[in-house]
Amino acid sequence: MSKLSQEEVQSLRSRIHHGEQELISTLTPEQFFALLSHDYDTGFAAGKASEQKEILCMLAADGMPAEKIALLLRMKIETVRVIMVSKQAHIEKCRKNLEQVVKL
Repeated sequence: MSKLSQEEVQSLRSRIHHGEQELISTLTPEQFFALLSHDYDTGFAAGKASEQKEILCMLAADGMPAEKIALLLRMKIETVRVIMVSKQAHIEKCRKNLEQVVKL
């Protein structure tokens, strides 16, 4: 497996942060782990909660159970579940708002 350049990682990260979240589902394992490693190095290791939550959400979106995410990220299972529930509630709220706009 070849290593992604820093420019490739930054390009992917920028695209995802600027509205191309669907890109996550098309990433190769190499790209996914390069982003995960980059996020860990730049934010998670520094204890930034926003980076921790983003990584958690990426893993959850990929179908990883809360227990495995908690173990991998060294977080309490209950904390992982609370974050997942709040993110799901936010997604549902956005979906309802979008449905209301479409009805107008």
